[in-house]
Amino acid sequence: MDTSDLPGVSVVVPVRDGAAEIGRLLASLRDLDYPKDRLEVIVVDNASKDGTAEAAARFPVTVLREPVPSSYAARNRGARAARFPWVAFTDSDCAAAPDWLKVLLAPPLPDAVGAVVGEVIALEASTPVQRLTERYGLMRHAVTLPHKELPCFSTANVAVRRDLLLRLQGFRQDVRYFGDMDLSWRLQLEGGATLLFRPQARIFHRHRRTFPALWRQGVQHGRGVAFMKETYPDRYHIRAGEQVARLFGLARAAGGAIFPDRGPLGDRLLAPVFLAFWYGGLLAGYLRGPAWTEGR
Repeated sequence: MDTSDLPGVSVVVPVRDGAAEIGRLLASLRDLDYPKDRLEVIVVDNASKDGTAEAAARFPVTVLREPVPSSYAARNRGARAARFPWVAFTDSDCAAAPDWLKVLLAPPLPDAVGAVVGEVIALEASTPVQRLTERYGLMRHAVTLPHKELPCFSTANVAVRRDLLLRLQGFRQDVRYFGDMDLSWRLQLEGGATLLFRPQARIFHRHRRTFPALWRQGVQHGRGVAFMKETYPDRYHIRAGEQVARLFGLARAAGGAIFPDRGPLGDRLLAPVFLAFWYGGLLAGYLRGPAWTEGR
């Protein structure tokens, strides 16, 4: 691939108490196959207490500090400091494929495109919860991007035009969950931009390992759904048919329908439990309502 037309990009990584694993991500970013004069990495330490900033400083990155305890505030801090026209986001529990940015930002990039979205796949498959998360595609953009109303991305793997991001005043900092989905929608509704999906641009994500962690993730997503429903009442609809489809999903899992290759027996037996935890967490979070920050 000819690299002469690749745009400049600033990679922003928000992190809190990630000293134990941020080295894996930063090593993968250091080894990216991308022109070094058009790449910078900005780590935003979000009020860590475990030496995260010191761990990050061992790599060729810029380390900033954001005292407001919000990953969205940290992302905004990094975007404001960025030098390049594209701002790519990923997280400390991830690792990048060597060609991640080269594929994600390969020209041509039409002017109408406000964000380019890559794929999120499993970093490890050590536990049944991780394997089932991957089988159901809970983190995959191929599954989550084509939302029923408007496409939406997660901040594990996306690059956004910096000028458009700043014009929209970045991520909302008054909400704890689904600020990325809200930004996805504002890029399209207010910014008039489109999203471009490039699934070959890969980020590897460490999925939750245990059922309690899966439940907490489900609760967070449920509270994010409540936020979107409150913020976009005329666009974000929750339909009875979707809930029925979820029940059928439980039944199909019990019958092993997602395992055409049969898969590990333990995973097949645990699939209904997995979905019960996920959907149960979603419901519990939705009933709790949006999770606002203290500053709201």
